[in-house]
Amino acid sequence: MDNLISVIVPVYNSGQYLERCIGSVLDQDHEALEIIIVDDGSTDAKTRLLCDALAADHPQVRTFHKENGGSASARNYGLDRAAGSYVGFVDSDDTIEPDMYSSLYQDIVGHNVRIAIGQIETIEKGHVVDRVGAIPPGEYSNTELLHYFFLGHWNSVCTNLYERSLLAGVRFPEGEVNEDYLVNYLLFKAQDKVYYDSRVFYHYDKHGGSVTSSPVSLRFADWLRHTELVLEDYGSDEKLGQEAHYQYLFSNIVLGNKCLLTLASGPSQEALQLYSTVCGNLAASREQVAGNRYLGGRYRLFAMMMANVPKFYKALALPALRLKKRK
Repeated sequence: MDNLISVIVPVYNSGQYLERCIGSVLDQDHEALEIIIVDDGSTDAKTRLLCDALAADHPQVRTFHKENGGSASARNYGLDRAAGSYVGFVDSDDTIEPDMYSSLYQDIVGHNVRIAIGQIETIEKGHVVDRVGAIPPGEYSNTELLHYFFLGHWNSVCTNLYERSLLAGVRFPEGEVNEDYLVNYLLFKAQDKVYYDSRVFYHYDKHGGSVTSSPVSLRFADWLRHTELVLEDYGSDEKLGQEAHYQYLFSNIVLGNKCLLTLASGPSQEALQLYSTVCGNLAASREQVAGNRYLGGRYRLFAMMMANVPKFYKALALPALRLKKRK
C-alpha cells in the first residue's frame, strides 16, 4: 500500500501512559496505518502484558519484545520491521491529534516533499507550558530549514512524517542521548525542501521520568558531539555559519546550567567533569560568545561567566538553585 504509514512506539515500563498513547494513534483518520509497539525489555509485567493485549485487540497493532537497548535501539528495531512507505514516531507517554498523519501525508503528497513537519506543545501537570516557535506554514528550502533547525526548531522526530526510504541509510545512534537531533540533522541537510505544517499535532507530556529531566551524566556529552559535527559542516558557511555557531554555544550553555542543577542536588563527579568541559568549550569560543547575532542577552551572560569565571559562576548559582529546589 503506497499510503501505508508505520508508526513506531518504543515502550519501557510506561504502562500507565500506554493505553492513552496508543488510543490516540488508533484514533487517526488516516486509515492505512500500522502501529509497531517495541517493548524495549520492560521489567514491569503489567507493561509487557498490556503491549500484548493491545496487539490482540487491534489488528493494526503489532507488538515486539526485545532486550533493553534504549529508545534508539527500539526505534531501529521498529524500522527494520516497518511495512509502510512512510514512517512516524510517537513516544509511549505522549499523545497525538486525530488528523496528524492524514494532514502530514497530504502535506508530503501535495507539496512534493519527502518530510513534513508538524507543531509540538509541551504539557506539564495538565497545562501547556511551551509551544515551540511561531513560524508560518509553508515550503522551506534547505537553507531555510537548516536556519530554523540550528536555532532550535524542529528537533524532535516525533513531530514529523518521513518517506520511509530516507531512513534506509540512517540509523538512530544507539546508547546515546539526543538521538533525534542527529537523525534530523542528517536527514534535513540532504533535503532540497520540506513542508512545515504549523498546526499542533503532537502533545509532549513532560514528567520526572523522562530522559531530559534526568540528572546530568557524561552521556549528555553526546549532544555536544552532535553540535560539533554541525559546526564542522557549517561553521564557515556564508549563509549558515552564525546559526551553526549558535547551536554549538547553546548546547554548551544549557548543559553547563544543567550540570549546576544536578550539583545543587548533591555531589556528582560526572556533572563536575562535564561542567569543566563546557566551560573550556565556551572559553575557546569567546569571539562567538561576544559576537553571535542569535545569542540572546541572558544566554550571552551565562556563556561569558562560564568562559571567564567558571568557579565564581558555579559558586554564585548553586545557593540560588538549592533554594529554588526547596521551595
